[in-house]
Parts: sequence; structure tokens; C-alpha cells
Amino acid sequence: MAEKIRVRASLRLVKEGKLFGPGIAQLLEGVDKLGSLRRSAAHMQMSYNKAWSVIHDCEEQLGFPLLERRIGGAGGGGAALTEKGRELLCRYRAFDTEAHEMLERLAQEYFAEILD
Repeated sequence: MAEKIRVRASLRLVKEGKLFGPGIAQLLEGVDKLGSLRRSAAHMQMSYNKAWSVIHDCEEQLGFPLLERRIGGAGGGGAALTEKGRELLCRYRAFDTEAHEMLERLAQEYFAEILD
């Protein structure tokens, strides 16, 4: 059976450059699940330096921290989402879901004959 034609979009918030999109959302979800930026980056096959840079650039443009960092030691270090970071992530995911639902409706309106 042939693969069905569908619409696909990658939604990002932009300012001076990329600000927030699917990659940083996935990175933050990993931090929330794994308790560590390093582990989240490794899970995404991204270097820790790249992950830290992406987070840092986003925080600079937003003007608030996304992560609370815990310095290592006997118990080990880690990270957790700040309240604002969690709220931004939740709002982005809701926005992304609703936008894709709208795109699917528009695609049906304009391209129904080739999507079915």
C-alpha cells in the first residue's frame, strides 16, 4: 500500500534567529523526564555543548531561564525545568497541536482530491 500524502510543518517561534521550536521542546521534555541536560542531549544524539548553547541562546532571547541547574557533587548534578520553562513548553505543545489540526483541515479544503 502506498504511503498517504499528508501535510507537514515545523513550527518555530523566532526573534533574532531560531528561538523555540520542536528541537528545544524535545530537549526540555528530555530534561523533565531524565533530570539532566546531558542525558537529554545524549538521548537526542546531540552534544552536551550544543544542547547547552541552544538553551543558553533561547534563555538570552526570552529574558528568563528555562532550566534550574544543580551543580554536581556526591549526589550528582542535574537540571529541572523552571516554572516559566514548563509553562512555555506546555503552551508550545498546545499551539503546535492546534496548528497542525488547522493545517489538516486546510489541506483537506485545498487538496482533498490528492489526500484521499
